[in-house]
Amino acid sequence: MKCRNILPNEVFTVPLDAPVRTVAALLAEKGISAVPVVDHGKVVGIVSEGDLLHRQELGTERYRTRFSWLNLITDRSALADFERKEHGMRARDIMTRDVLSVSEDASLGEIADTLESNNVKRLLVLRGDRLVGVVSRANIVRALAARPDGAAAPAAADDEEIRYAVIEALESIKGTSPWLTTVIVSGGIVSLYGTVEEESAHAPSRDRIRALAHVVDMKDYRTVLQPY
Repeated sequence: MKCRNILPNEVFTVPLDAPVRTVAALLAEKGISAVPVVDHGKVVGIVSEGDLLHRQELGTERYRTRFSWLNLITDRSALADFERKEHGMRARDIMTRDVLSVSEDASLGEIADTLESNNVKRLLVLRGDRLVGVVSRANIVRALAARPDGAAAPAAADDEEIRYAVIEALESIKGTSPWLTTVIVSGGIVSLYGTVEEESAHAPSRDRIRALAHVVDMKDYRTVLQPY
C-alpha cells in the first residue's frame, strides 16, 4: 500500500498572511489537525493544533502555565520563538518552518518509519515539487481499521483501481464529494471517512459504491457536515 492509497483527497492551505483566527477556524471546520502555509505556490511551513495551544487570547501563554520567564530568559532563541507563536497574529508568525515531506509513492512502511524516527505526527506529500496532501498517523490508523478481520497481508494492487472508481462515483452524486471524503480500499472493502453535505446523500452513495465492480463490501463512517 502506497501513500497515495490513504491520502485524503482535498488539500487545504493558507497564505503567509492568513490571520491566526482564520487558521484556527479552518482546522475546526474541516476537522483537520494541521494546514500547510504557502507563499506563491511554495510550501514554507505548517500550522498545527500544537502551534495554537499557547495563545495570549486564551491566557494559555507558557509563563502563565507550567513555564517560568526566569527559566526561559536564559535561552533567547527559545524565548523569541515562544513569543512569536503566542503573540503573533498571522500564519507566518506561528507556523513551524522545518517540515518533512515524502513522495506520494512512498510505502506505508517508509511513512511510519519517518514519522517515528523524527517524532512527528504528519508529513507533507509531494508530487515532484507540488503539494498533493498531508499524511498523518491518523491516516495510517484508519488504513489499519479498514483491513478485514484476520487479514495478515497488505492490500492487493487492484484496490487502487476500485478507489479511483469510488472517487468518480462520489463526484456524480448530489450532496457528496471526493474532496470531503477519505476513501480507503482494502481487499475490495471500501471504507469512507469524512462528511456528506446532507443526510439524504448517504443512501444513494452507498448503493452506488456497493454496485461497483469488484467491491466486496463497504463501511461508511462519514458524518453530516455541520454548518458554522
